[in-house]
Amino acid sequence: MALPGVNIVLGNGGLGRVSASDDGIAGLILGGTAVEGLLELDKHYQLSSTKDLATLGVTSENNPLVDHEVRSFYAQAGEGAELHLMVVSTATLLADMVDSGAESPLSKLIEAAAGRIKMVGVNRLLPDEYQADTTQGIDKDAILAADKAQKTAENYAGKIMPFRIFLPAPEWTGEVGSFQPSGSSYNRVAMVLASEGKLENQYPAAIGMVLGRAAKAEPQQDLGRVKFGSLAAEGYFTDGSPFLDKQGLADSLNDAGFIFFLNYPSKNGCYLNGCPMACAATDDYAVLNNGRIMDKAMRIAYDTYITEIMDNVKVGDDGKLPSGVCSSFEAMIENAVASLMDGQISSFSAYVNPEQNILSTSTLNIECAIVPLGVLKVINVLLSFSNPALEN
Repeated sequence: MALPGVNIVLGNGGLGRVSASDDGIAGLILGGTAVEGLLELDKHYQLSSTKDLATLGVTSENNPLVDHEVRSFYAQAGEGAELHLMVVSTATLLADMVDSGAESPLSKLIEAAAGRIKMVGVNRLLPDEYQADTTQGIDKDAILAADKAQKTAENYAGKIMPFRIFLPAPEWTGEVGSFQPSGSSYNRVAMVLASEGKLENQYPAAIGMVLGRAAKAEPQQDLGRVKFGSLAAEGYFTDGSPFLDKQGLADSLNDAGFIFFLNYPSKNGCYLNGCPMACAATDDYAVLNNGRIMDKAMRIAYDTYITEIMDNVKVGDDGKLPSGVCSSFEAMIENAVASLMDGQISSFSAYVNPEQNILSTSTLNIECAIVPLGVLKVINVLLSFSNPALEN
């Protein structure tokens, strides 16, 4: 028999609180040079602010691209954002950075970060001896990299470690070439034609800036959202031309599927044209925000159901699933999505068919459907004069 007294038990979980969002965790793979005793090549580093550059011995003199891109990232994402960095040799091609091999920089970065990375940016400055092949409008290395990056990203999505990747569109010839991202099938890859300006006599793509904007944005938000404000006072293309000089090509470049700077009359500064991926507009994941939403739902579904693996499931007298069991599995994912994606989607539903023969197959199929939020890209306003005397 217990001793007399009053026992008070504190309940937990009734508020439905969730952990802080990690939707914006990003990675950067950049060409650079080692700093003796501080920065090693091909090694994973986790950063939380620009102060970490000093810890790694990175300066604008010894690593101009690394210094610039990390600072550009934090200028958009804000100090404190989680950033995973890997610096590789300046001679490393983009295609080699993102290859699917276990020893490729992209694979090593994703593995080192234990799959936490949701978006990756890749960039390099071209060595003086490098000969770019621009016969298709941008350097061929970037085109090859897009194909390899897609395959690598698909491999990791199969491991429930999905991410999207930003690649530069370097050495642009100044006109829409034969390679157009929208004519490709790389829905996990985006090609950035925007540049912040000259660096080491080149105009590298603004990967750090765009990645930082993406890290700050919620998954459902388009990177071209005007309410975010402008990214910079001035902007360029990777051929070195000021972005305002090429506004006549804006429609064509947008249709081609590049990410670039544009301006709005009466609004100062540079804005992004959106966040198209390197695939056809008919692809469900033709924009980054749709892809990020689906990646998040994939992770939630996995986390929700992985604990049910090898567990027992009660069946009815007919060998089928009772309605209560079906409802329970539906509620698991619906409640998780409601908590973790509140305000990020229009609606979500799950369905478990009770006719499934679990005893024979040991397999449970669950159908989930997401209705995403819409994005206002064009607003048509009809303005006209009206004479009340003529209305009768």
